[in-house]
Amino acid sequence: MQVKDFDRLPTIHYTQMPEPMADSPSYREETAFRRELPRLLAEGNEGKWALIKGDEIIGVYDDFEDGYRVGLQRYLTQLFILQPVREWQPVLRMRY
Repeated sequence: MQVKDFDRLPTIHYTQMPEPMADSPSYREETAFRRELPRLLAEGNEGKWALIKGDEIIGVYDDFEDGYRVGLQRYLTQLFILQPVREWQPVLRMRY
């Protein structure tokens, strides 16, 4: 999937996002994003991308490519995630 395809996905309000799965490799990053998303939105970052490593928001970038580039430069072989800062979050996977 390409980043532009995010706009085609169904969305849910960020308050309805499912809890991260405790056994997920990205559990800490997902938890940090859920915790910090209301603040990121309140600060006017809607439509930007958050780079998350561990329990910390590393930075907020205007587009995916900028955030990804910084993530690769800092964490080449380590896990990091980029999340869209949106009130209505794209549904990336279904959990049953």
